[in-house]
Amino acid sequence: MTPIEVVQKQLDFYNSHDLEGFASTYSSDIKIYNLGETTPFLSGIETLRKRYAKRFETPGLHAEISNRITLGNYVIDHENVTVLQGEEEVKSSVIAMYEIKDDLIINVWFARE
Repeated sequence: MTPIEVVQKQLDFYNSHDLEGFASTYSSDIKIYNLGETTPFLSGIETLRKRYAKRFETPGLHAEISNRITLGNYVIDHENVTVLQGEEEVKSSVIAMYEIKDDLIINVWFARE
């Protein structure tokens, strides 16, 4: 599987709120960082499951890619994320850089608005 296919697969699971499918695209020792920080804000697959189980309860949660670039085993996405707050759609933009090894995401760095 190519790095793009791995990242697209996790995005598809994200958008269908499929927690186990989503988690299956990450390594057991996944680390997720805010861009520019050296300490991850999320470490390990069980922590990822707990965090995204809550996230997937968010009404209207959906992400679309407005731009994607790749370099070797890195995929960088500009994601537009939508959630519902009451009747109103709230949108935000995120840059996510994924590092892939052995068909799994091993590190992610996020830059947020």
